[in-house]
Parts: sequence; C-alpha cells; structure tokens
Amino acid sequence: MAKQSGYNGESIPGIRRLAGEVLMVRSSSIAWIVKPWLVVAVSQVYSQPKPSTEFEVASVRPNMADDRIVTINVGPGGRFTARGYTLVLLLQRAYGVMDWNVTGGPAWIRSDRFDVSAKANVSGNLTEHELQPMLRRLLAERFRLKVHHASEQTPGYALVVARDGPKIKAAADPLPSGEERQDEFRMNFNGLNGPAISMPTLARFVAGKLGVVAVDDTGLKGLYDVKAEWKFDPEQSTSRRPEEDLREAWRFTVFNALQNQLGLKLVAKKITIQTIVVDHAEKAVASEN
Repeated sequence: MAKQSGYNGESIPGIRRLAGEVLMVRSSSIAWIVKPWLVVAVSQVYSQPKPSTEFEVASVRPNMADDRIVTINVGPGGRFTARGYTLVLLLQRAYGVMDWNVTGGPAWIRSDRFDVSAKANVSGNLTEHELQPMLRRLLAERFRLKVHHASEQTPGYALVVARDGPKIKAAADPLPSGEERQDEFRMNFNGLNGPAISMPTLARFVAGKLGVVAVDDTGLKGLYDVKAEWKFDPEQSTSRRPEEDLREAWRFTVFNALQNQLGLKLVAKKITIQTIVVDHAEKAVASEN
C-alpha cells in the first residue's frame, strides 16, 4: 500500500496500525476503529486551525480631510481601524518598529494619509501577534508594498542596567498568550506605566517619546511591570531655562527617573538598529473586499 503523506500510523502519536486496513486511534478518553482514508481528529492539537494571516474583510481609502486627526483602534473583537495614518505609520504597526526604523520609499509614504477599516476572524480580541501578519499582507496587497530588512549603525542610546541593579519586577499579569501589553503603555509629563512589557519594547517606546533612537542592551529577558513617576512642567521649564531646548530638559527628567526608580540607564553610544527598507510602494486607491 502506498504511504499517504500526513497520515501514517507510525508517525502520528496516538495511532497504532492493526492488521490490513484497520487503524486504532487512541486519545486520553476514547478509542476508535477507523478506515485509513477517514479523516480522524486525533487530539485537540491536530484539530486546532492555524491562525489566519489575512483579514476577513478590509477597506483602505485615501483620507482627504483637512485636519490632523490620527487615531487607531484594535478591538473589540477582531476589528482594526486606523484614521489619518500614513503608510509609514501603518508599517510601524505592522512590523513593531519606530519611525526611525523605516527608510527608503517615495516621499508620499510619510505625508499622504489613509483610513483603514478591517475585521479579522479571531477568537476573543485581536492581539498584536495576530494583527501584524494580517496588516503586513494587507499593505502588500493594497499598496503593492515590497520591503527588505537591513541594519545600520547610528548615534543613539543603549538601555542598560544601572550600577545598583534593576528595580523592576516580573510581570504579574501577562496576557494568556504570553504577549506583551503594548497597547497599555503610557508615558507623559507625569510618568510612565508599562505593564507586561519587554526591555526592547521599553527602550523603543521611551526613545520614541523623547525623540531619540535607542536599543535594549540590558540582557534582561521576559516581561516586566515598569512604573516611574515624575513631574515635568513644560511652561515652567521654559521660563526657568529659556536658552535650553525644552526636549533636553524633558530627557534629563526622564533619564533621572529611569535610573533612580527603575535601575535602568540610557547611555549615549553608537548603536546598531534594524531597519525596514521600502523598495516599492504605490498609493492605495479606495478599495474594499
């Protein structure tokens, strides 16, 4: 008898070949006698569908509004919407990178804005892990986007552990899937709060808020709950130091809080960053599926 690919009694746990064409399929609670040409649910592992890599329905339209409104929403359920997003902003979400990670491409990818509305067939709320491959595929289809990965050296900052060691705790409430809670990260003039976040993501998010480029060099693996508090008044800082750039004063405040409260430091140095290079892109026209 010819060997059937993907259905072989010697290669799948729980299946034992008997005489002739009869197979015995065992699970923890049941045993079935079946013919080999029948499709058998051997266990929950074999019956689980693979995660989808595309949206069930999606709409992409140029945003012609004369405003600066930019919003994005993930969920509830499998819904994803972005309003007033440039292609570079969509790329950042699709690949989990910052603006400075995206290079190349025509000038319009940073200026022309688009509205995206899509729905995914997922169980529960759409997660970042599920969203990213779907969004990458959508961009490739609607914008004819082609990219490649590269790396380059640039002046920036490295997030490192301070001399007295880290003062952060392992995440108390990570998502059931083990993913980060990236959408819950908050940072403003009063402090930062990032539950269940990794060090590379912390370095990326803090650097983005401060207008610098940074990578993780802490060596700390896993997810952590990070929280720091500070008070920064932009108006007061400007009145006290009119000659000083406001952003420099802002960075000074954050750098001190990171070191004193979290046991982490941002150290200026030459760093290697990973980049997404845009090789080709075309403006999306109004389209739905």
